[in-house]
Amino acid sequence: MDLLHLEDLRGILLGERDSGTLVQIPHDLYQTTALLIKTLQQEVIIMDDPFSDEARILIEKVASIRTTAEELFHLRSEKIVSLAQSQADGSYIEREELRMLIPAELEMFNRIVDGIRTCRIALIEWKAIGRSPIPIRVEIPERISDIPISAGNEPVSQADSVAMTSVIDPGSLETVASSDLVTESPVRAYEQEEGWTPSDDEDDEPFAYTLVRVLADMEPFMGVDGRTYEISTGDILTLPGRNAEVLAERDIVLNINPG
Repeated sequence: MDLLHLEDLRGILLGERDSGTLVQIPHDLYQTTALLIKTLQQEVIIMDDPFSDEARILIEKVASIRTTAEELFHLRSEKIVSLAQSQADGSYIEREELRMLIPAELEMFNRIVDGIRTCRIALIEWKAIGRSPIPIRVEIPERISDIPISAGNEPVSQADSVAMTSVIDPGSLETVASSDLVTESPVRAYEQEEGWTPSDDEDDEPFAYTLVRVLADMEPFMGVDGRTYEISTGDILTLPGRNAEVLAERDIVLNINPG
C-alpha cells in the first residue's frame, strides 16, 4: 500500500471542488490517509523533545491532512446526498457517476435512498401503508472488470467475492446487473498491514494520556495529538503521555495518575 502525501490529497480535493460531479478517487484513499497520519504521529512520539520545531512541523502536517480529508469527505457527501435524492425520486442517474463511489460511500448512498423511500411511504404514499416497502439498492463494487455473473442473473453470494450492480426501476422493478466491480468492506488501513493483529493496536489514536497538576504557567502549545493546550498553575488535566513526561522533567507539571 503506497502512502499518499499531503500534496496528493490536496490535489484530489481541488479536483473534487472543481467538478460538479463525483471524481474518481483511490478506493483506499481514506485508509492510506489514516495510515499516513498514524505514521507521522509515531514519528512525533519517538522524538526526544515533542516541543521541538521539528515535532511542531509534523504535528501541523497531521492537522492539515486531517482538515483536507474532512473537507473532501464533506464535499463528496453533499454530492452523494444529491444523487441519493435523485435515485429515490426515480430520476435518471449516470451509471459512470455511481462508479465513482468507493464501498463505504456506496453504503451511505444506499442507506439514504432506503431512508427517503421508507419515509415517503410512511408519510406521503398513504396507499402503501400496511405494505412492506421494497428496498431498492445499488451495489457498485470495486473497479475490476470481467467478473462472471451466475447463469440466469441469480444473485452471487459474498462468499464468492462477486458483486452485482443493481438499479431497480420503481415502475417495472426490473434489475439491471453489471459485474465490472468488486465490493469490499472498508477497514482501517493498518489492518491491511502484513502481520497486523487486533492486539497490535486496539485504539484509533496511538496516544496514552496522563493526568497532571500544573506547577507553572506556560504558553499555549500543541500536543503530539494535534490539540492545542493552554495550561495555568493549579490546573488539573490530562495531557498526551509524551508531552506530560517532558513537562514533568522540566518541573512544569506533576504526574498525578492514580497508581
